[in-house]
Parts: sequence; structure tokens; C-alpha cells
Amino acid sequence: MGIALLFSLSIALQAPAATPVELHPNDLLRLAVANEKPLAADNYYAWMDRLQKPRGIMTKLMVATPQGILSRALAINDKPLSPDDRKEDDSRINRLLDPDKMRDKARKQHEDQLHIERLLRALPDAFLCEYATPPDQHTLRLECSPNPAFSPPNYESQVLQGMKTVILIDREDRRISRIEGTLFKDVTFGWGFLGRLNRGGHIEIIQSRIAPKYWAITSMKLTFDGRVVFIKSLHIEETETCWDYRSVPAMNVQQALDYLRAAPTKTH
Repeated sequence: MGIALLFSLSIALQAPAATPVELHPNDLLRLAVANEKPLAADNYYAWMDRLQKPRGIMTKLMVATPQGILSRALAINDKPLSPDDRKEDDSRINRLLDPDKMRDKARKQHEDQLHIERLLRALPDAFLCEYATPPDQHTLRLECSPNPAFSPPNYESQVLQGMKTVILIDREDRRISRIEGTLFKDVTFGWGFLGRLNRGGHIEIIQSRIAPKYWAITSMKLTFDGRVVFIKSLHIEETETCWDYRSVPAMNVQQALDYLRAAPTKTH
């Protein structure tokens, strides 16, 4: 689940006034989750994305459009693309001029967004939270443990049953600014037949204000081990960083591809 697929869940309109500490921590979390609204129809952004995995590093320029999110590779392992790599990536993005292929890409992005949305909605019910002390000037810190009364409504939220989490919430905007969770026990899916995530898995997501009224994810780290479908081993180890968010007009696919090719960029 990449940051590009999370993007439309991480932008929201300006939230209400600051939250009093006296509010029950789970109620505060519920307000913050409610503020994780999809991207407004009249606001689109381009940004830089760097994804690091054990097999290498890919840096891309991303752009959101009414049709979906498009990207163009700029560097591999922090070096400019070779002529062959550039040709291959240009061929990849040119295929999106086919409306059917772009619709298929947008459909997959939307499905991933729904997975994340279901996970976010489950947070206030899945956890029992307490305020950690001392709170600082800008954020409220919640320390959360699994709620034994929570019955996961879907596969996405099952993982929360084995996770202890620290959640930071921005006082002014009532937005989740950081989630850091660690699996303290193994979590199985489908009674263990579909898969398992091993104890020790870790996730860290950071959101930042990118404009006076808008927030976006700027960092995500995932480390998980387990298995899927009986025997296939699972290893997830990735760090994704986003920066240089900039407002762009609504573009069709051709306009977005022209933008991606022409936009000045910095890969570091």
C-alpha cells in the first residue's frame, strides 16, 4: 500500500477549532478520523515520492488528477535513469492514454483507498486510548491498546487486535499527525488459513500540513513478516517519503503526462 494510494485519504478541508484535553481520548480519535476526508474535487497536488525497499530505491514525480494518480520515474537508486530505463518507463505511462487502462489503474487505486478507509474508521472502536503525559504545545499524544470487546468487521481491521499504538493528534486542526504501531503478538487471518503477521511488525505514518488548509502523508515505514495462503512467506520492508507538494490544476491524462515530462524536479 503505497503513499500514492493513501493520498486521497490524507487531504482534508480545514478542521474546527482546537480540541480541549478534557475530551475523552477515544472521542478525540473519532474526531480526528472523521477529518480524514477524501481529496476535494477542486484541489489537486503534485509531489515527489521516494520508495526504498531491499531490492532498491525508486524516486518518482506524482500527480493527482480527476482520473487518478499518475507518476513518472526520475531516479533509480538515487541515480538518473539509463536510456533503456527511461524508454521503459515512458512506455509504461504512455499506455495510460488508453482509457481502459487508466480506468483499471484508477479502480485499483480506489480499492486500496477503501481498504485504508475501513482501517481508519475502525481505530476508535478497536483501541482503548489514554492521554500520555505531558502533552506538548502542538499535539496530543494517545497511547492505545486493543479493545477486547472489539469485533473486527473486515480483514483490514483484524491486524489492530494485536497492535499497541501511539497516535499523535494536532491540537489546532484535529488531524492525526503520526501513527506508530507495533504488533505485540501474532495476528492470523481466516483462522490462520489465509495468513499470519508475526509479532514484532511495525508501522509508522507521519502526516504534515502542506498548505494552510491541507494535510498529506510525508513519511511511511512498514516492517512486517509472516505468511499468506498456507506456505508462501511474506516480508514487507519499505520506507516511503514524500515532499515538495505543490498545487496543480485539474488535468486530463494527456495534460498530466505533459506535466510529468516538463516539470522541474529535485530528486533529493
